[in-house]
Amino acid sequence: MIEDRYALQELLGQGGFGEVWRAEDSRVGRQVAVKIGYPQTPEETRRFEREASLAGNLAHPNIATVHDFGRTERAGRGAVFLVMELLRGRSLAEVLEGGLPPLADALEWAARIADALGAAHDAGIVHRDIKPANVMVTSGGVTKVLDFGIAKARSGPGTELTATGMIIGSFPYMAPERWTGGANGVPVDGRADLYALGCVLMELLTGSRPFPAREMHELLAQHLTTQPPAPGSLRAGLPAALDSLVLDLLAKDPAARPASAGEVSRRLAEIAGGGPAEPAPAPAPAAWPPPPSYSPTVHTEAGDPVRTMLARRLTALLEDDPADAAERLGVLAGDLAEELGAHDPLTLRAAYHRAMRVRGRSATELERILPRMMRVLGLDHPDTITARAAYIGEAAAFGTGDGRRYEEELREVVGQATRVFGAHATVTLTARYHLASAMHRGPHARDGQWDARTPERARSERAWLGPLLPDLEWALSADSPVLRDVRRRLAHDAWLLGDSAGAATLYWRLFPDLAELAERGDPEVAYRVLRSIGDAGDPASALAHMNLLLHRLPFLSGSAWLAQEVSDMRADFRRALRERRKADGTSSGLSRLFGL
Repeated sequence: MIEDRYALQELLGQGGFGEVWRAEDSRVGRQVAVKIGYPQTPEETRRFEREASLAGNLAHPNIATVHDFGRTERAGRGAVFLVMELLRGRSLAEVLEGGLPPLADALEWAARIADALGAAHDAGIVHRDIKPANVMVTSGGVTKVLDFGIAKARSGPGTELTATGMIIGSFPYMAPERWTGGANGVPVDGRADLYALGCVLMELLTGSRPFPAREMHELLAQHLTTQPPAPGSLRAGLPAALDSLVLDLLAKDPAARPASAGEVSRRLAEIAGGGPAEPAPAPAPAAWPPPPSYSPTVHTEAGDPVRTMLARRLTALLEDDPADAAERLGVLAGDLAEELGAHDPLTLRAAYHRAMRVRGRSATELERILPRMMRVLGLDHPDTITARAAYIGEAAAFGTGDGRRYEEELREVVGQATRVFGAHATVTLTARYHLASAMHRGPHARDGQWDARTPERARSERAWLGPLLPDLEWALSADSPVLRDVRRRLAHDAWLLGDSAGAATLYWRLFPDLAELAERGDPEVAYRVLRSIGDAGDPASALAHMNLLLHRLPFLSGSAWLAQEVSDMRADFRRALRERRKADGTSSGLSRLFGL
């Protein structure tokens, strides 16, 4: 029971937000849905409160009704709960999983979403999260708009960002002015919901979203600059008036979109009835302001003592680089956002340096800061290039899925890095390394040190990484992890392909101290190195360290096969040295040295 009123009866779903239960409202005797959340932050609590206060004041047949809200405790944990009408049916996301719906259904659902938005907009509320998962078609065929958790009242705060400076919402359906957070002077109002409705309608009509990118920074660029396709170009037989409506909804400039949700509903009804569905006259659209380009003068604004003090804090942190730099950079980024704003270049610089430091633990911070860097600093700013090279490169080389899908963007980053940093800069070379790794990896998982390797894969890797090695050796220090990894991978490729000379050359550079490798290194690696060196024409160097390896192997579990391999190798190299001695008259001292 919750508040001695709501008897929880059946768990309907759960996720990161909490749980949804079917419950009995004992006071009025009706079935309801109870959403229970376990907030970790004040912002999560405010989201429940916002949904209750905004949706609770909207009475419309196409908006899920909210009945009650409160705080409670469950299993010793503080919780908040939201009581709403119980809906049975499928979300549009679930509908789309089953394939394209009939055109008549898509038009009907979109019109009812527009009706719901019209009611919200008339009440001064912007939903800000219209997407297929937030629209349900009930078993009775009624369309319901759900989840006003990030909605904004006209009289409420105007920011599109959370307290930490992150954009809130669902990126594939987010209007351009929401990405920019109002930075270009374009207000975020109900027309942002109409843009999202255009994205949903495109998906209902074609099965595809207007913009196909998966990564947030790619979506940012596409929503801001790329023109969407007309639905009729993806699905034959759609009315021309429907193409016109969808493209109007997806206009970059809010002023070029339909003037109201009511107009959208009217045009959808006329299309469904075979009427003209011509748009109502609208004011001439203003030019959509492009993302601001980077200007270095923004970093040197004079006459602001607060900026000067905060800039000195950042400089000192970066120069001193204390052990807790990441945590202190996070605090500083919060101070900068509060004093100067989330879009200030100094704020972005602090957030960027923190994100780069913690990306080994979490790539999320870098992913979330990238759109603002691209938007405010510009694509050719050194920090933006470095951040993109790190985020995209590591996703391409080490992430899941097909690494080749990042090719176009990585080549763009390589070109930008070459222009800004130079062809032999570390950022440029690292981006090239990630590009080569991604193209070789393709749909496969990144190879382990020795596992899942074949001559075919070795040839592929050699073709991609081989041309990069001379530039890496010229520009990077010997202890560079990128250079070491490329040498190691190419050495193993040479081993698999029977290229002893190529393998030996690289192995010598990787392991100049063969005694250390034989005594303390990976025994299988030591075997391959010594084998390559001996087969490449230097059996004496291999034999000089082989006994060190053999003495270790009896004490290592599961190494009997390797001990036999090393013993056979020693016999081969002794025989090779005896034959060489006979051929060139080598002194017997060498023979005594190796027990020949």
